[in-house]
Amino acid sequence: MAGKRQHYVPRFLQRGFLAEPEGPTDESERTWLHRLGASARRVGIGDVGVEDWFYSRKGAPGEVTLDDAITEFEKSFSRGVKDLRESTPGTMIEPELAARTVVHLVMRTAHLRKTMSSGMTSVFAEIGALFTDPARLAGLFGVNNPMLSLAVTEAIKDSARQLVPVGFPEAFSERLLTFIVREYGDDLAGQMVAMLSPLLSGFLEGLGAKVRESHNGLVAKRLEDHGWVKLLSEFSWSVEEGVDLILPDAVALSRASDAPLEALLFTGGADVTVVLLPLAHDRILVGCRDAVEVVDLATFNAEAAASCQGFFVAPRSHEAEGLAAMIGSGPAKALNEAISEAVADAEKVRSLAPGEFEPACPHEFQQEEFSYRVTLHDFGDEILAKEYADILQTVVGTLSRDIPLHDLDGFTIAADYNDALAKLDRGDPDLPHVTSGALAYGLGVAMPVTVVREGKRKEHLVLAASIAEGWTSDDPELRGMCLHTLVKMLAGIANTARFSQELSFKPDAIGRELHLAVARSPSAYWSAKQAAFVWPDEGAIYADLVMDSFEHAKDAVAEARSRMSGPNDVLETFHVAREAVSAVLGHAADWIGHRDGLAEDQPFDGADLPGRLAAHGLGRWITLLGRDLAACYTEEGALDLSVVTTLSRHVERLLWSLGVYCWAEGEDVRCTVSDQPFVPADVHGLVEHDSAEVLSHSSGELSTGARV
Repeated sequence: MAGKRQHYVPRFLQRGFLAEPEGPTDESERTWLHRLGASARRVGIGDVGVEDWFYSRKGAPGEVTLDDAITEFEKSFSRGVKDLRESTPGTMIEPELAARTVVHLVMRTAHLRKTMSSGMTSVFAEIGALFTDPARLAGLFGVNNPMLSLAVTEAIKDSARQLVPVGFPEAFSERLLTFIVREYGDDLAGQMVAMLSPLLSGFLEGLGAKVRESHNGLVAKRLEDHGWVKLLSEFSWSVEEGVDLILPDAVALSRASDAPLEALLFTGGADVTVVLLPLAHDRILVGCRDAVEVVDLATFNAEAAASCQGFFVAPRSHEAEGLAAMIGSGPAKALNEAISEAVADAEKVRSLAPGEFEPACPHEFQQEEFSYRVTLHDFGDEILAKEYADILQTVVGTLSRDIPLHDLDGFTIAADYNDALAKLDRGDPDLPHVTSGALAYGLGVAMPVTVVREGKRKEHLVLAASIAEGWTSDDPELRGMCLHTLVKMLAGIANTARFSQELSFKPDAIGRELHLAVARSPSAYWSAKQAAFVWPDEGAIYADLVMDSFEHAKDAVAEARSRMSGPNDVLETFHVAREAVSAVLGHAADWIGHRDGLAEDQPFDGADLPGRLAAHGLGRWITLLGRDLAACYTEEGALDLSVVTTLSRHVERLLWSLGVYCWAEGEDVRCTVSDQPFVPADVHGLVEHDSAEVLSHSSGELSTGARV
């Protein structure tokens, strides 16, 4: 073997698969070579399994190359293989001898080197695809999920600590940086892709040399140091009879339990139960973990062909069986599946920490009979009441087939909506009277009120008379809007019934002050999503309400700030801001739920809301809120409390846009009011800026602070 042409499937092994001589004077050593996509042909074994300088280049005078070492080792090794081939079927073989024979022949093959090269190339290809795809990269970092990846979170914490010396409270800058990363995550991922793409191409340079070096290291390793030798020495070995066997370029095959045969090293050592090494067309070395196992060789040739990287040899042509067409199907498929699965698993575990709370599953309901009453509070007569009752019966009857409405107590329809709320009998003297939650920019027209009837909690829907009048209007737009309001309110009552159990958690200091301002948003999202089909154009009204409520919030906070005379007045401004922000979040949840309830890509009035909010630095925020609200509900319909309990950060985000900044100090919350709202800077090139620069350009001066 010494010289330029170096065999990786030795000729002494191929001699067991020689073709019949073509005549009495034919002394050539030939075999039938089978390759994928080519006709089988009769070739000399000197031209099979060989490559120029496969192991080593020509050495200097006196230098012993790896090729020289293999040649010297195989002078005696080849005699051992010949003895095995000439053994009588059923002969038991000393386990260590069999193990050393198998491992040496497998480790020196080009099949192993090509597998290593293919594997590394595939890994780099998968990594390249991951790190050149902004969407996948953003997913890896968790920026499109409710929780950032642990690595990103730790980097943010480290940046926050570095900002302390320049005057930024660590708790505040950590939360601010988190929101910047989440809002601008897609842009940041895109910038990282632009940086990484040129680097990835360089990783493949010299890959062939690295694979060759690694493979040669395995071949040069002493057999005693190979873990496979120790493992296979514990098997029971024998030479058995075979019929018309082929020799694959993988040389030895293995399998785990009832799985198909594959190249030896493709099976995990702990899983291997059988190892097969064909010695000749009629002899095969068999190793079994269980000494009593009987090996069936009926499908050996087909599975051996599939395990090949490039070729197999045999004493005759196997074109009729189509074995050559199977070459490469085994290792290629197994390798690609394993690599793709590994990368996919990495993407799954990349970011989301285990949820702190178990999802709250909705109650299972069977359709049941229930009754409710309809009351006209201060107008109309029995005829009008019956007309409205008939409409309500139709709507409630239809909806109750799909959503639980058995907790519905009834309807009160009133010309004086506020008076009806105030005078509603709630069934429990300890329950306070209800008032409309509408702020200065809007007018309340519908509200579900919790009441107690015969000791059971129920929901009573109070409606303004204008809503009921719209149900019978000749104007289709007015009729659609008013029916939409009814369906959305009923969907909200149903969602309350779905999760009627008490859901509680212990918030952190910030959550304790802010969570109630966003607590109703998941339900608003869900009910708006259920009602979207009734009147798709309702999206325009929701969008206007978001904008109106935000303008109201700015005015209300500005007025409260103007009344401040010192730190002790911060609390009042904070309460005003929190109430106003709660309204914005409620309308935003309605708009998002409405959008998500329509068919994908269905155009609707009000779809331009992100663009309208962009002027206030909130265009990306509404998209982020939409992702978080959608994530509140699992595919199975359960309420994911691990997401719900983090929604208070959206209250923070809107407070910043009003110049109100909060952060935790131990169990207290520090609040600062400023006339400088937070408007994110353009993050183009953000990855090259330091955190202090981003913050200083974004938040303005922080002043007038106090504890909440």
